Amino acid sequence: MSHTSHPDLRVVSSSPEAESRLTLRIDAERPLPASLLAAYEQREQRLASAERELDRLHLAANAEQVALGQHMNWMIASQAVFIHAFLMVFVVSRLGVVEPNYALLGGLGLLGIVCAMALHGSISSAAKSLALLVIQRRATEMELASLSGRTPNLPKEPSRVPAWTGPVFVAFWLALLAFSAAVSL
Repeated sequence: MSHTSHPDLRVVSSSPEAESRLTLRIDAERPLPASLLAAYEQREQRLASAERELDRLHLAANAEQVALGQHMNWMIASQAVFIHAFLMVFVVSRLGVVEPNYALLGGLGLLGIVCAMALHGSISSAAKSLALLVIQRRATEMELASLSGRTPNLPKEPSRVPAWTGPVFVAFWLALLAFSAAVSL
C-alpha cells in the first residue's frame, strides 16, 4: 500500500489494525530534491535582488527629487538677485545719484539670461532623470509584487517643473532691458 507517483511521499497506515484509514507521512530525514531546492533558492535570490533594486531606485529617485528642488531654488534665487541688482542700478541712475551705466545694466541682463538658461538646462535634465527613475521603480515594484504576492506600492508622480520656467525669465529679462532702453532715451 505504499506505492505513489511521487518518490518522496508514501502512504502508510497509521496503525496496523486500522487499514481502512490512511495518512500521508513525509519522510523528514530525506533531503529535498535538488530541483525543488534550486527553484526555491532561485526564487529567493530573485526576490532579494528585486528588493535591493527597489531600495536603490527609491534612494536615487529621492536624491534626484531633492536635486530638482535645489535647481529650482537656485533659479529663483539667482534671478531675484540679478533682477534686484538691475533695478537698483537702474533706479539709482535715474535719480541722478550716479551716471547711468548702460554697460553694467546690459551685463546684468545678459548674466541673468545666461544663468536662467543654464539652470533651465539642468532642471530639464534632472526632471528627465527623475521620470526615468520613476518608470524603473514602477517596473521593479511590479516584478517584486509578482514574486512575493504582495500588493505593489507604486510611487507617486514626481513633481513637475514647467518647461517654460527658463524661457519666462529670458523673456522677462528682454522686456526689462527693452523697457530700460526706452525709458533712458
